Amino acid sequence: MHLKSVKHFILSLIFLSLTSCATTKVNEFYDTLAPLIEQRNISGAAAFAADFYQDCDKYNKLLYSLELGFLAHLNGDFKESNTAFENAKYIYSMKDYTSTFFNNDTLLPSYYLGEDYEMAYTNFICALNYLKTRKFKGKRDEAAVEARQVNNLFNKIKIDKKNTIYKDDPFIRYFMGLVYQNAGFLNDAMVSYKLALTAYANYNICDMKVPEDLVNNLYTIYCHYGLEQDAKNLRKTYPYAKQLYTNDNGTLFIVNYNGLAPKRVEQIVTLSFDLAWDKYYKINNPYRYDVMREFNVHEISAAFAVYQEYFNRVSSFEIEAIDEDDKTKKYSSKSYLVTNLATILEKHLPEPNYRAVFYSRINRYVIALREIDNIREQYEQKKRDILSDRELNKTTKKRLLENLDRETAANIRSIKNSLNTLNKVDLRSWRSLPEQINMATLSLPKGKYTIIIKYLDKTGKLIEKQEMKTKIRKNRNRFLLTNSFKGF
Repeated sequence: MHLKSVKHFILSLIFLSLTSCATTKVNEFYDTLAPLIEQRNISGAAAFAADFYQDCDKYNKLLYSLELGFLAHLNGDFKESNTAFENAKYIYSMKDYTSTFFNNDTLLPSYYLGEDYEMAYTNFICALNYLKTRKFKGKRDEAAVEARQVNNLFNKIKIDKKNTIYKDDPFIRYFMGLVYQNAGFLNDAMVSYKLALTAYANYNICDMKVPEDLVNNLYTIYCHYGLEQDAKNLRKTYPYAKQLYTNDNGTLFIVNYNGLAPKRVEQIVTLSFDLAWDKYYKINNPYRYDVMREFNVHEISAAFAVYQEYFNRVSSFEIEAIDEDDKTKKYSSKSYLVTNLATILEKHLPEPNYRAVFYSRINRYVIALREIDNIREQYEQKKRDILSDRELNKTTKKRLLENLDRETAANIRSIKNSLNTLNKVDLRSWRSLPEQINMATLSLPKGKYTIIIKYLDKTGKLIEKQEMKTKIRKNRNRFLLTNSFKGF
């Protein structure tokens, strides 16, 4: 075997053993966590993730940080959530320096390195954490820091990854505009809203509609700064644009995490040996029939990663706000879809490279055939050496030949057994994410309110209700978080 091949083989074994340990650990993690998430046992899932995190393996530290951060967020542990997400950000920042030197269909990258969309939604959730935590001093400014971080992320993606599908996110831009506006940075809010409209036009991979609230907020800021021409131009494109905040009302924002993100699973594709060879492997044709005879190959299988979606009956929601001091005063609003994470995940997964994978699979048979031929040549040479050695008696020769037969058969059997393993696929993903995010907004006079949320299916039929309490202050924003999931 060539020295370079030997080196690669040894390194592959080392990293395969590391990956095997890391994959086993993450599988154990999800074997317990996934059922808790599917049952919407958020407190149980958050407690398990926090406990597991204390002794988690380094290869999946970023993944565990994302899971712990979001589950803590859903559970109302906003400070713990941000701590976990800051760990994830740090690990992701080291992505370019992390060793992933090999690209082989039989191996998985040892380290979970994270995805750009994961970091964007990390900034979104962190911003919400600051807005939801009264104990954080300067929380509005801290939330605005998250907005600046995600802006830097999108700028870096557009420079470094010109061919990637996820370059910007219209919802993230829109929401960060709300964050800036909530912090009093109206100029930053205006820029973020304008970038959101650009993203809806150019980077709208979820095919979302432009929210009326986005248009109205931008129009209001234009009016505030006296930018009459910009306001007119905006109304030409969006005739419904209107100025907001003409009274002392506060604004209620309800952010609903709906459903469960699809999970990554393995899909096996099987082709006849002849078809696979003709379609994906047009060189070294003399080996074709030798391979079939040696290995008795009739079919070749390869594994690819696909997403499997969860069925969720909840499609949207309606809210009703009842003034606790005067229950005859009622206000209502309907939700709108702001992002579809399932679509982002599915589109972000690269198209299967069937040619590369099947070529590699067949090439492994060809290499194995050559190795077996080499073993047999060595066997014949060693056999001749034993038989021609005059210093060996008949009994010794017999024993040595029997040992040689066993050793040769074991070596050939080991090579053939190694071909039975399918290529490994990376099935790791951020599993606690929602399938989609819905939002509803409501302008309310200051006071205390009972909020009734009605979760609806696609036909508008009521699935379930949820009741919450909140206090609205004049000219202030209030954010409420909910999550919904109903299977069959």
